[in-house]
Amino acid sequence: RYSEELELEDAVHTAILTLKEGFEGQMTADNIEIGLCNEQGFRRLAPAEVKDYLANII
Repeated sequence: RYSEELELEDAVHTAILTLKEGFEGQMTADNIEIGLCNEQGFRRLAPAEVKDYLANII
C-alpha cells in the first residue's frame, strides 16, 4: 500500500484504511487523530478535517 510517491491525500487515505482493519467499533473524528509531518513541522488535523477524510472512506 505504501509508496514513496504517494500524495498526501492518498497517504492519509491509506493510513485510515490500515487503522480501520484493526479498529474495534466505529471510527469517528472524536476517537482518532491524524498528524502530518513535513518541512514546516508537525500539525494535528482538526476534527472537521478528520471527518472529511472519514466521509470519503466509510
